[in-house]
Amino acid sequence: MKAVYQVKYGKSDVLQYGEQNSPAMKANEVRIKNYASSVNPRDWIIRSGRYQLQFLVPKFPLILGSDFAGEVVEVGAKVSNFKRGDHVFGMKNPSQGLATYADEVVALESSMSLIPEGMSYIEAAGVPLCSLTAWQALVQKAKIKKGNKVLIIGAAGGVGSYGVQIAKALGGEVTAVCSKTNEAMVSELGAYKVVDYHQQDFLKSGERYDIIFDTIGHHSLAKCSKVLNVAGTYVSTIPSPQNLKSMVVTRFKSALYKTIKKTEVVMVKPKGDDLAEVSKFISCGHIRSVIDQVFPIQQTTQAHDYSRSLRAKGKIILDMK
Repeated sequence: MKAVYQVKYGKSDVLQYGEQNSPAMKANEVRIKNYASSVNPRDWIIRSGRYQLQFLVPKFPLILGSDFAGEVVEVGAKVSNFKRGDHVFGMKNPSQGLATYADEVVALESSMSLIPEGMSYIEAAGVPLCSLTAWQALVQKAKIKKGNKVLIIGAAGGVGSYGVQIAKALGGEVTAVCSKTNEAMVSELGAYKVVDYHQQDFLKSGERYDIIFDTIGHHSLAKCSKVLNVAGTYVSTIPSPQNLKSMVVTRFKSALYKTIKKTEVVMVKPKGDDLAEVSKFISCGHIRSVIDQVFPIQQTTQAHDYSRSLRAKGKIILDMK
């Protein structure tokens, strides 16, 4: 198969494009002709050898990539929910081998879902990791309810753009933190209010929130507590020692006192059932894939550099065709 791979850690120039062995398939897995993937920040963190869970990363030659979107070409003996010809999308974590920067992907049946009707492979490839991170953060960690006031830090990025849409679709009143240049985009996605972090500090705005979803990781419960309502939840995508300790302590205290403000850390899980829930909102038009730029797979180095610049609005897609 054709794939982007690396044989050492380093900058984007360690990435190579060429032939690699097709992956073996287990009884509970599906083989997919992969048409598109996407670039996520953890890709270039893993590429450089600086991922916090680097011990879970496969050995060299390493094929990066979490998201995939393609057509089922083979199913394992224990697979019951998919068949040849199905159009599917999903994601893989490091412990599952990654390897979606390739035109052939093998993934667990439980890690994927059918692509919503009318959605292209390019659009679908931008959904799984980021939408699942936002869904699991807001629904499963913060337990969002209709009417909740939700602050999303980094609202114009991949995870943040889905966070805005999911929170709005579930009845939240969303305040988005991003730059002025992205105000129109996040407003269109469903933000009720936009805070330009260059001009205003949301910590000094006088507003209070039920949920703060930090997709950037520059804050903490200690910093955000004064703008978080009683029994509110601060959710971070960064499993730092500080956040993990705060999560354990506040979970324990909240079991005893209902007014405790909590820290939660979301570490995305590739759940096909969750992706199917997101797909329902895609099908009815409440969530869409926000794509900044599409790169051919042969230009993955440039795609990584662009992602690393932190200027992307929404998702960066890799086209396998």
